[in-house]
Amino acid sequence: MQYFSKYPFIEQDKNAKSLSFFCKKDIVALNRDAIEELKRAASSGGADVRISMHPSPESDLHNMIILQHKETYVRPHKHLTKTETYQLIEGEHLVVVFDEQGIVIDSCNMSLEDNFLYRFEKNQFHMSIPISDFVIFHESKIGPFIREGDSVFADWAPITEDVEEVRKFTSKLIESESTL
Repeated sequence: MQYFSKYPFIEQDKNAKSLSFFCKKDIVALNRDAIEELKRAASSGGADVRISMHPSPESDLHNMIILQHKETYVRPHKHLTKTETYQLIEGEHLVVVFDEQGIVIDSCNMSLEDNFLYRFEKNQFHMSIPISDFVIFHESKIGPFIREGDSVFADWAPITEDVEEVRKFTSKLIESESTL
């Protein structure tokens, strides 16, 4: 299926594991129409989608507009050399930062009414849990992207395939956030 036809500089990344696009020009402006097209791509495929505002995985700075569905689980992970910033565009999600043993050291319930921007340092285990049906956010971190070794996954967190353990793990995190 063809997406972003109004944006000839946005090209699909055929090497990505999920539906992903790169902006293939030096100066990029995205408007509400691009966000609506991102939602259309996500709803037709039923999967998460991202637009990388940088031209390639080798870029020095990575700025991505990411749409995640409510049931998305990305196992807690860290980047040894990459600090990250999230800026909320639409929806609501919980961002949780853990220590090396899996103890929560910080969390941020991101919504447009409250915390819409959140930054954490490199070498911190973290995860995002969509609270609304979907969440759209801007993620910024340094590049380049290295497929093997860019992310270190937490061995204390459930693997993606263990659906019941994932549900228990994320539910517990959401519950503990709501009691604060």
